Amino acid sequence: MDEPHERRTNIMKNLGQLKNNNPPCDLRLLPRCVAKAKSSGNPCGNPAMRDKKVCWIHGGKSTGPKTKEGLMKSKTANLKHGKYKKEVLAQRKSLNSLIREFMKLYSQLELL
Repeated sequence: MDEPHERRTNIMKNLGQLKNNNPPCDLRLLPRCVAKAKSSGNPCGNPAMRDKKVCWIHGGKSTGPKTKEGLMKSKTANLKHGKYKKEVLAQRKSLNSLIREFMKLYSQLELL
Protein backbone atom coordinates (compact mmCIF):
# COMPACT_ATOMS: atom_id res chain seq x y z
CA MET A 1 0.00 0.00 0.00
CA ASP A 2 1.20 3.52 -0.83
CA GLU A 3 2.30 5.81 1.89
CA PRO A 4 0.35 9.10 2.22
CA HIS A 5 3.37 11.08 1.04
CA GLU A 6 3.64 9.07 -2.21
CA ARG A 7 -0.07 9.43 -2.90
CA ARG A 8 0.23 13.16 -2.38
CA THR A 9 3.12 13.49 -4.83
CA ASN A 10 1.19 11.45 -7.42
CA ILE A 11 -1.77 13.80 -7.01
CA MET A 12 0.51 16.83 -7.39
CA LYS A 13 1.99 15.32 -10.58
CA ASN A 14 -1.47 14.99 -12.09
CA LEU A 15 -2.54 18.45 -10.96
CA GLY A 16 -3.33 20.65 -13.92
CA GLN A 17 -3.14 18.06 -16.71
CA LEU A 18 -4.35 20.01 -19.74
CA LYS A 19 -5.65 18.99 -23.15
CA ASN A 20 -4.08 19.59 -26.58
CA ASN A 21 -0.48 18.98 -25.43
CA ASN A 22 -0.40 22.08 -23.24
CA PRO A 23 2.20 21.86 -20.46
CA PRO A 24 0.88 20.88 -17.02
CA CYS A 25 0.66 23.65 -14.46
CA ASP A 26 -0.87 24.48 -11.12
CA LEU A 27 -4.26 25.90 -12.15
CA ARG A 28 -4.59 27.68 -8.82
CA LEU A 29 -1.76 30.05 -9.77
CA LEU A 30 -3.24 31.19 -13.10
CA PRO A 31 -4.51 34.79 -13.40
CA ARG A 32 -8.27 35.04 -12.91
CA CYS A 33 -10.99 36.65 -15.03
CA VAL A 34 -11.68 40.25 -13.98
CA ALA A 35 -15.30 40.30 -15.24
CA LYS A 36 -17.77 41.04 -12.45
CA ALA A 37 -21.39 40.02 -11.99
CA LYS A 38 -23.88 42.90 -12.25
CA SER A 39 -26.04 41.57 -9.46
CA SER A 40 -23.46 40.77 -6.80
CA GLY A 41 -20.28 42.46 -7.98
CA ASN A 42 -18.31 39.27 -7.41
CA PRO A 43 -15.54 38.46 -9.89
CA CYS A 44 -16.02 35.57 -12.32
CA GLY A 45 -13.10 33.54 -10.97
CA ASN A 46 -12.46 31.39 -14.07
CA PRO A 47 -8.88 31.28 -15.34
CA ALA A 48 -8.24 34.11 -17.80
CA MET A 49 -7.17 33.32 -21.37
CA ARG A 50 -3.46 33.60 -22.13
CA ASP A 51 -2.45 37.27 -22.61
CA LYS A 52 -6.02 38.39 -21.83
CA LYS A 53 -7.76 39.73 -18.73
CA VAL A 54 -10.99 37.75 -19.16
CA CYS A 55 -11.98 34.10 -19.55
CA TRP A 56 -13.43 32.46 -22.65
CA ILE A 57 -16.97 33.05 -21.34
CA HIS A 58 -16.47 36.83 -21.15
CA GLY A 59 -14.81 37.32 -24.55
CA GLY A 60 -11.23 36.18 -24.05
CA LYS A 61 -11.35 34.09 -27.23
CA SER A 62 -12.62 36.95 -29.37
CA THR A 63 -10.14 38.43 -31.84
CA GLY A 64 -12.62 40.68 -33.62
CA PRO A 65 -14.11 40.47 -37.11
CA LYS A 66 -11.81 39.40 -39.96
CA THR A 67 -13.94 39.51 -43.13
CA LYS A 68 -15.35 42.59 -44.86
CA GLU A 69 -18.90 41.48 -44.05
CA GLY A 70 -17.97 40.97 -40.41
CA LEU A 71 -16.37 44.42 -40.23
CA MET A 72 -19.49 46.03 -41.71
CA LYS A 73 -21.75 44.15 -39.28
CA SER A 74 -19.52 45.24 -36.43
CA LYS A 75 -19.70 48.89 -37.49
CA THR A 76 -23.49 48.89 -37.72
CA ALA A 77 -24.16 46.55 -34.77
CA ASN A 78 -24.33 49.35 -32.21
CA LEU A 79 -26.18 51.85 -34.42
CA LYS A 80 -29.12 53.01 -32.34
CA HIS A 81 -30.97 55.48 -34.53
CA GLY A 82 -28.85 57.07 -37.31
CA LYS A 83 -29.71 60.56 -36.08
CA TYR A 84 -26.19 61.88 -36.57
CA LYS A 85 -25.03 60.05 -39.71
CA LYS A 86 -23.56 62.36 -42.36
CA GLU A 87 -26.13 61.40 -45.00
CA VAL A 88 -29.03 61.99 -42.62
CA LEU A 89 -27.62 65.35 -41.52
CA ALA A 90 -27.21 66.45 -45.16
CA GLN A 91 -30.79 65.40 -46.01
CA ARG A 92 -32.13 67.17 -42.94
CA LYS A 93 -30.24 70.34 -43.85
CA SER A 94 -31.61 70.39 -47.41
CA LEU A 95 -35.12 69.62 -46.18
CA ASN A 96 -34.97 72.48 -43.66
CA SER A 97 -33.85 74.91 -46.36
CA LEU A 98 -36.78 73.81 -48.57
CA ILE A 99 -39.19 74.32 -45.67
CA ARG A 100 -37.80 77.82 -45.06
CA GLU A 101 -38.23 78.69 -48.76
CA PHE A 102 -41.78 77.38 -48.70
CA MET A 103 -42.60 79.41 -45.59
CA LYS A 104 -41.24 82.59 -47.23
CA LEU A 105 -43.31 82.01 -50.36
CA TYR A 106 -46.40 81.18 -48.33
CA SER A 107 -46.06 84.34 -46.22
CA GLN A 108 -45.70 86.42 -49.42
CA LEU A 109 -48.88 84.88 -50.83
CA GLU A 110 -50.81 85.73 -47.67
CA LEU A 111 -49.77 89.38 -47.96
CA LEU A 112 -51.34 89.66 -51.41
